[in-house]
Amino acid sequence: MRTSLCVWLMAVLPALVMGKQVDKTCNKPWTPQQIDNAWIRVPWSHGGYYYHNTLTRDDQDEHPTCLSGNCKWSWD
Repeated sequence: MRTSLCVWLMAVLPALVMGKQVDKTCNKPWTPQQIDNAWIRVPWSHGGYYYHNTLTRDDQDEHPTCLSGNCKWSWD
């Protein structure tokens, strides 16, 4: 019993965990238009802004790049 539990913990469990991580990073379910529309401008407490994408959860200090070529951001 100890041997089979040890084999499962050392071989099967890491394979399952790593398999789920690969699927998440390779899967791109959003279109460029959806990604462009998900950007919001978030104020810093000391003034200024950073940009956050609510779909990809990406944060940037600089203005985001328009992927679709049809962005109508009115932040400035």
